[in-house]
Formats: sequence, structure tokens, C-alpha cells
Amino acid sequence: MKRKYLWPLIILCAAVLISLALVRDTRVQGQGGADAPLSPVDPNSFVFRLELDGEEVGEYTECFGLGSSNEIETTVVQTKNGAVVQKTRGALEWHNITLKRVGPSSAQIWSSWRKAVEEGRLNEAIQNGAIVMSKTGSSEALARWNFTGAWPSSLLIEGSAEELTIVHEGLERVAPNGDGGIEPVQR
Repeated sequence: MKRKYLWPLIILCAAVLISLALVRDTRVQGQGGADAPLSPVDPNSFVFRLELDGEEVGEYTECFGLGSSNEIETTVVQTKNGAVVQKTRGALEWHNITLKRVGPSSAQIWSSWRKAVEEGRLNEAIQNGAIVMSKTGSSEALARWNFTGAWPSSLLIEGSAEELTIVHEGLERVAPNGDGGIEPVQR
């Protein structure tokens, strides 16, 4: 490359990089411009209360796994136009619920619910419950998920952070006030 083209090319590249840094790509940032948050919801603005058999036993700042999925079964079918792959619904899987928080652990979760699983008393540990989402500082429920046949598969405390993983047999989104409630597990 000739030297007379090198400096204009360097200046052009620098100008492009500076303009990208100043303007930012609004497709990533959203429609609010460079100072708009990437997410429309502040994750710290909600709390998730854990209820077991109708009693609140803990409050968490993060909740993951409120849902289900199905395996996908594939079958090759021969048609007059050739082979076609058909996809059908397979077995239903409920996702594990993971709750996280920073702060002191609930003694009830540790000493009774998780302890029953550790000691092999799974029949005592299996409970119905709910995850109730509300705004931070408010007791008004915004959303509620009832679960059945649940037990704590792990309780991990690292420093001041606690992570609780719950395995369950079913999950249902119900009205935030709890209508469509659940009955205690019959043992």
C-alpha cells in the first residue's frame, strides 16, 4: 500500500471508532438512546416470597425456573415427495425452581425442610407451596405460582449468599391473590 493513502485511512478508521463509541448502537440499547438501561425491568425491584403449605418461610431477590418444557420426538416419515421429519411433543419436564438471596438464611428451611431430605425422610419433606412475586417494599402480590409435591434438592450458602433449588411435580400460575389455591400434600 502506498504511503500517501496510509494516513487518510488511519484517520478515517479512528473517526469511525470514535463515532461508534460516542453514539453507541441503539439496537442494543433500545429506543431510549445511549443512557437507557439494557433491560426494561430493574431486577432489584421485585421480591419472591416462598410459601410452604400456606406459611411464608422466606423472601428472595432472584427466582429462576418457573416453567416447563417438553422433549421433542422426531420421526422420519416417507411421503411421495421424499422423507420428511415430523416433530411431536414428548415427555413433559418441570424446571427446577432456583431462589437466591443475600442475607441470613431461614432456619426453618435449613433445619426442617432440607434436613428431612438429608436424613432420607422424603415423605416428610414433600410439600406444596407457592412463589409469590411482589414489588420491593410492598406486600401486594403481582404474580403467584403454586407448585405441588416439592422438595429441596439443594441448599447452598456461600458467604452471605443463599441458593435454594426446589424440585417439584407441577406448577401453575394463578391469580396473585391466591385464588385457585392448593391443598396440603396427603401423606
